[in-house]
Amino acid sequence: MKRGDSDRPLIGLTRPDGGDEAAFQAASLALRLSDARVIPLTARTPYEDVALDGLMLGGGADVHPPLFETAPKAAYPYDLAREVMELGWLSRAWAQDMPALGVCRGAQLMNVGAGGALHMDLAAAFQESRYPDHWLEQIWFRKPVRIEPGSRLAAILGPEPLHVNSIHNQAVERLGEGLTISARETNGAVQAIEAPGRRFWLGVQFHPEFMFYRRRFRRLFEAFVAAARDFRRRRGPA
Repeated sequence: MKRGDSDRPLIGLTRPDGGDEAAFQAASLALRLSDARVIPLTARTPYEDVALDGLMLGGGADVHPPLFETAPKAAYPYDLAREVMELGWLSRAWAQDMPALGVCRGAQLMNVGAGGALHMDLAAAFQESRYPDHWLEQIWFRKPVRIEPGSRLAAILGPEPLHVNSIHNQAVERLGEGLTISARETNGAVQAIEAPGRRFWLGVQFHPEFMFYRRRFRRLFEAFVAAARDFRRRRGPA
């Protein structure tokens, strides 16, 4: 049963100023079907004066390597303005214990924002594994992922292995402060991170919005929206 707007949490969903339309629309739909309201956050429209109930960091361009003391790739179109916006919202969400969900690049930025570092090229770091490089194959390709017992992710999705898409070319290398690893590929590559003791602070390397037709992945969005709803009730009127 749908709730009135007074009980539907407001989720800020980050995206670039242009492009990545399919991922944004899929994530927005997943959140709305989980009974949330959605507002897009971009570098041009950061909505800094809006009281959010949850923050979702979407996918997109690589995180700027100087943030984790690594040289950037030549001529790569890094989105520095978006990173400033997202890191600002991440800091605010952490200070307020606001629920946050990171997807792909969003999970990587969560890790970097906590002082962690990334593998610049996943295929080079794990040469024994197959990683598709065409966008269509990346969406439909599936790889097995082991979920850590006792993690928040296991509580939401269950402890059974996942089979996820592979759209990313970077991943967590050094874990950020206050974070734990909650899922890995069979080769050891990190596929999910979380912050124990927080209301909801979870980053996944895969794109659950493109697998929303599966019940397990719907549970991830439902759990995030439920945490945001609880945050809204505790926070009271904006």
